[in-house]
Amino acid sequence: MAEIKIKSNQAALILDVSPEGEVSVEAAFPELTDEAGELAVAICEVIGRKLTEDENFQAEILSEIDDSECEN
Repeated sequence: MAEIKIKSNQAALILDVSPEGEVSVEAAFPELTDEAGELAVAICEVIGRKLTEDENFQAEILSEIDDSECEN
């Protein structure tokens, strides 16, 4: 896999899925972030929390995945 460079105004979600289907989420960001990067980190952290704690959000995502798989 190619190494991904995250700029000072960026953040990324890292999703790890176990063979059992358990999902863990991390926010990745550079050591030095600018103001926009801090906002990107905060957004990733909120999305990460929703992915792991909000059952309605999880159901919405799974519904989207099921719908897209049905189209293929």
